[in-house]
Amino acid sequence: MKHGVRFIGIFALLWLAACAEPETTTAPQAPAAEDISEPADAPPVAPQSGGAVQAAISHADRPDEDKARDNDRRPDLVLAFYGAGPGMTVVEYIAGGGYYTELLSRTVGEDGHVFATRVAEERLEGDRLSNVTTIEDGELGVEAGGADLVFTALNYHDLVNREVPREPLLQLMMNQLRVGGTLAIIDHAAEDGSGSRDVGTLHRIDEQLVKDEVLAAGFELAQESDVLRHAEDDRTQGVFGDDIRGKTDRFVLMFRKPQPEGTPNWQ
Repeated sequence: MKHGVRFIGIFALLWLAACAEPETTTAPQAPAAEDISEPADAPPVAPQSGGAVQAAISHADRPDEDKARDNDRRPDLVLAFYGAGPGMTVVEYIAGGGYYTELLSRTVGEDGHVFATRVAEERLEGDRLSNVTTIEDGELGVEAGGADLVFTALNYHDLVNREVPREPLLQLMMNQLRVGGTLAIIDHAAEDGSGSRDVGTLHRIDEQLVKDEVLAAGFELAQESDVLRHAEDDRTQGVFGDDIRGKTDRFVLMFRKPQPEGTPNWQ
């Protein structure tokens, strides 16, 4: 796998990512693919994702500050929803502090690999996550079509806020993914119909705007999950407020790279 393949990009502005905030809930059962509406207060039970995801969450070397975020971020349900598992190749965009980077690294295991942009250096010190490779903004990283999952959490609103052109970025993601591969986007929900109005003030984005842009880039919307929904959030507060931080209403979207027309079904 070539780690230095470059894609013509416009991502000098993609330094942002500081908006990734704590978010999760205890380890409730991962929903089946068709069940995407588990309430946020579901009782903790052993997740169906079991194995690799749960082992990553429970890993003894995982920082305590990461574990403290789990009750709001619900990583067992999120990673199970996106189908993360051993041997996968993952590209994580704007990894920030590396909360998900570490979980993805341990979930894909020694037979898998994670390529991450903008990940905190201390997360990787001492080669503690040896299957993680840092890549630069706009860099392909994997061979074209080599990624199973492209993942970004709480960053899309920043791309819009910084006026980073999304079409080239989405085309890069499309180029990275294999046919049938998954694009995972999580972000803070703004009021319906608000478009980009709140991206710079409340650090929220209208879910429909994200869907429209990603679908226009050629992806298919495969599924949506309610695992990070908070109906009590009226979406009018900034996401860093003391009474809302980690409890924002968040949309969890799964897109897929479609098969080219006229080719055999990839499923």
